[in-house]
Amino acid sequence: MTAPSVLGFGLGVLLCAAVAFAHHGTSEYVMTEEISLTGTVKEWTFQNPHSWLRLDVTGPDGEMTEWSIESAPPNYMARQGWSAESLARGDEVTILISPLRNENDPNRGILLEIDAAGGKALVVRPPGRFGRPATAE
Repeated sequence: MTAPSVLGFGLGVLLCAAVAFAHHGTSEYVMTEEISLTGTVKEWTFQNPHSWLRLDVTGPDGEMTEWSIESAPPNYMARQGWSAESLARGDEVTILISPLRNENDPNRGILLEIDAAGGKALVVRPPGRFGRPATAE
């Protein structure tokens, strides 16, 4: 191999490693825990690298809490029939999430399933796939 091709190969390997390291997958979340939340959509952001749902949830004490929920990339969601217009501010939804590991940000999670008004339902991470165990603990 010539020096330029070795250098090119080495740079390619480093680039792939950097991209793989930068994408965390589900490692930030406790995938063995599942929490059900019902609330009002504050914002639905359908963009790369991941879609995000900001949800206002009223707790048992009547206090409103905002949750930030990471979802799948738009190309995956679009193949399931979802778009930027699938959820709108004010929509009532019930979601299933796995919480963030970082206790300093308790109102954050990753979306597993969503049931929206009008019968729209989506399993984002089916049991046994995408970091979600086949059964929750």
